[in-house]
Parts: sequence; structure tokens; C-alpha cells
Amino acid sequence: MSNQYAKQRTIKDIENNDERIQVTGYIKDKTNNENIIIDDKTGIIKVKITEIEKFTYDVNDLINVIGDLELHTDGEKVIVAQFIQDMNKLNFEYYQKLYELKKELE
Repeated sequence: MSNQYAKQRTIKDIENNDERIQVTGYIKDKTNNENIIIDDKTGIIKVKITEIEKFTYDVNDLINVIGDLELHTDGEKVIVAQFIQDMNKLNFEYYQKLYELKKELE
């Protein structure tokens, strides 16, 4: 686990050289007790949840995932989650607009 801060990203903006990231999106699928798939309307990504002690979220819940990016030899990107936050009360549309504005200013 790296000690750097987690870069806020949308799935489409994740770069191969990113190490620690945070992504906010909806749980699209719970494949098993080890992985979930999240969708932030820019793409989907697999999230390993094996380091999360009590995973209590369901499909369609909005969550923020903070973790390390793992690159597989087949090109697949996976987030190894260390923290998951409930974001169900977040206005996700507004959040996405703010993210895009912030990206333009950088």
C-alpha cells in the first residue's frame, strides 16, 4: 500500500501510472464475496473487496472506493479497495459536473 493521497478519478480517466485512486460510482454487480463491479457512467471497473471487513452494500448503491490500482497483464484495471464510503445521499449528477469543471481548471 502506498502512502500517497488518492487521486480522484472517473473510470475513463484512470491512467496506467496511477497508484492510489478514489472512484465514486454505482455498484453494478456483486460477483462474489471478493469482487464487485462499479459503474460511474463513464465506464465500469472491478473492485477487490477482500480487505474490507464488513461489506454491507448492495447493487445500485452509490459508493466511493479508495484503494490501489492493480494492472493485469491482459490490460484489465482493478481497484484493491482499502476504504469504501456510502455516497447514497450525494447528488451524483452535480458531482460529475464539478469533477469535469475541476479537470478543466487543472
